[in-house]
Amino acid sequence: MVTAVILSVGMVAIYRSFFITVDHLQYLSCRLYANNLIETKIAHAEKDFRDLKDFDIGSMTEEVEIGNKEVVFFYTMDLKPVGTLLSVFQLDITLSWEDRGRTVSISRAAYFSGITPLEKGG
Repeated sequence: MVTAVILSVGMVAIYRSFFITVDHLQYLSCRLYANNLIETKIAHAEKDFRDLKDFDIGSMTEEVEIGNKEVVFFYTMDLKPVGTLLSVFQLDITLSWEDRGRTVSISRAAYFSGITPLEKGG
């Protein structure tokens, strides 16, 4: 009887740790995908910025299937000049998604410069 109790407690612990690991792998998969999405959005924004095009990153939401689970990513962005510098801008992007009933987000900042040379006064 004691052996059965010890064996069942061990099996429950192994079973529980397995599902904790699966949940953590799902979270890490979402985070890795989110990192790739945010870096891609920064690259597209920088290209449009340098080409002097309208600032358009596309949709502010993106649905992706990651590990048989549908994940919806939400973007928020802010582009602003840095101080009094006329040719340096800061882009802040935050990407959020729902994971196990809570909102998870990552943020990145990028700086763009050199689109127009400053004229020397003289």
